[in-house]
Amino acid sequence: MYEHVLVPFDFSPDSRHTVECLTQFPGVSRVVLLHIVYTRYPAQADGTVDPSIDYARLRLEEYARTIDLGSISIQTRIEGITGGNISPVVNRVAAAEGVSLVAMGRRGMSVIEALLLGSVASDVLRYSDRDLLLINAPASGETNSPGGCIGLLSHLMVCTDFSRPEIVSLSMEDLPFASRVTLLHVVSTGDTREEVHLHSSDAWTRLKELKDAYSHLKIPVRATVCEGDTAEEIILQARENQVSLIVMKSSGKRGFIRNFIGSTTTHVIRNADVPVLVLKRFEGEKK
Repeated sequence: MYEHVLVPFDFSPDSRHTVECLTQFPGVSRVVLLHIVYTRYPAQADGTVDPSIDYARLRLEEYARTIDLGSISIQTRIEGITGGNISPVVNRVAAAEGVSLVAMGRRGMSVIEALLLGSVASDVLRYSDRDLLLINAPASGETNSPGGCIGLLSHLMVCTDFSRPEIVSLSMEDLPFASRVTLLHVVSTGDTREEVHLHSSDAWTRLKELKDAYSHLKIPVRATVCEGDTAEEIILQARENQVSLIVMKSSGKRGFIRNFIGSTTTHVIRNADVPVLVLKRFEGEKK
C-alpha cells in the first residue's frame, strides 16, 4: 500500500480531482502538493525571490486549507525553475520527499495541453523509480464517468506479460482492497495461427495459477486472454468491461535499459479512458 504520495499540482481541475481521488487508497497518510513556477528571477544570495513564487506559495497553502482528506496530512512545496522540462523537478522532489507514488492529472483542456501532459507523464515514468498514477478528471456533469474516482478500486484490470517480478503479486500487495479484479494477457506474437493458439493456451494455464493466488484475499477474479495489438486490446478491454483502474508494469531491467519505457505503456497512459497505475518494479527490488 502507498503511504506517502506526491502530486504535481497546477490548480487545474485535473490536479484538484487527482488529490480528491487519493482518499480511495487505504493506507495513504501524507500527500505532498508540488507546484512548479517558471521564473526569470531565481533566488538571490540576499534571499530575495520572485514575487510570483511567494504568490504561488500563498495560493497553494490556501488550497491545502480548503480541502479535507480525512486523516491524510497535506504538505505543500514550491519549486522555481528558469526553464526546461518540469519532469526532472518532479522526480527530484519525489526522491527527496521519500514518496512511493506520484499521482498526476493526465489530460488538459485542449489537444496541446493533453499532448504536453502526456509528455511530462512519460518523462516522469521514464526517469523515476516511483510508481505513477495518472487520473483524468471526468467531463463536466459526469462525476460517475469512467474517468472519475468514485469506486476507483471497484474493478482493477491487471495486465501481465508474466515477466518478473510478477505484477499480479505486486498488485495483491499494493492494492489488497480491490472489490473485483480482471487478469489480462494479450498474445501479440506468433508466426502462424497454430503458434498463436499455443501461446494463448499457455497463457490460460498461467493465468489460472495467478487467479488461484488471489483466493486468500477473497476477491472475485476473472482471467482473460485475447489476441492482437497489446496496447489497443488493453484499452478496448478496459472500456468494454467497465474497468475502474488499469494496472501495468513498466518495462526495463537494471543497468543501461532500466529507464526504457515500452511503446505499449506509453500508448495506454495517453489514450485509455480510465485511470492508469504503472508500477516501477524490477527483479530483486522491493518497495
